[in-house]
Amino acid sequence: MAAVERGDAAEDDSKGHALMHDPTARAIQERFIEHAGDLTQLRDVLRHSSDAEHRALAAQILGYAAKKRDVIEDLVYGLSDPSESVRNNAMRALAVIAHAASASPRQTLRIPVEPFIGLINSPVWTDRNKAAFALMELTETRDPELLSTLRSRAIVPLVEMARWKSEGHAMPALMILGRIGDQSDEGVQAAWRRGEREAVINAALNRR
Repeated sequence: MAAVERGDAAEDDSKGHALMHDPTARAIQERFIEHAGDLTQLRDVLRHSSDAEHRALAAQILGYAAKKRDVIEDLVYGLSDPSESVRNNAMRALAVIAHAASASPRQTLRIPVEPFIGLINSPVWTDRNKAAFALMELTETRDPELLSTLRSRAIVPLVEMARWKSEGHAMPALMILGRIGDQSDEGVQAAWRRGEREAVINAALNRR
């Protein structure tokens, strides 16, 4: 996106969908809000179009629906699409919805975690990357059952990803491991700055 190239990639996710600070990019996204009113057509495209680009765009626009609860099932459906770009857009939309929901205790949106566990074990990089971001949002409440499930079924890819060189790519997985190991988010970030992420990883691996 041109906004990223201009160095203005900041965005506001508070409403459950992304609105970039860059005015040109934001104008495009605000048009998505209008188009998201036609849920029937978007659902039809997502489920039945033979064009992956059309399905990917439908998944992206669905994330801008006024009532997020109404599109969670559609976006979860998109996670099983054969196209990497469709899965990517659906995961990103769900991660943003989860982030907004965690910031507002009054919202009780239920986003299933099972698809993300499968995708974080995927050989496709974008699947794993976006699944990690989504799971980071979904583990914000530190639900013991979810953290236990991730430890038993996703610990290997999480450890591998937490050792990636780029902070932007590694931090979501490291943050999840920190929560599995009962460490504070601030402590995980401090460990990264000190070059001590292995301590975070080991705490998660040794958690009983």
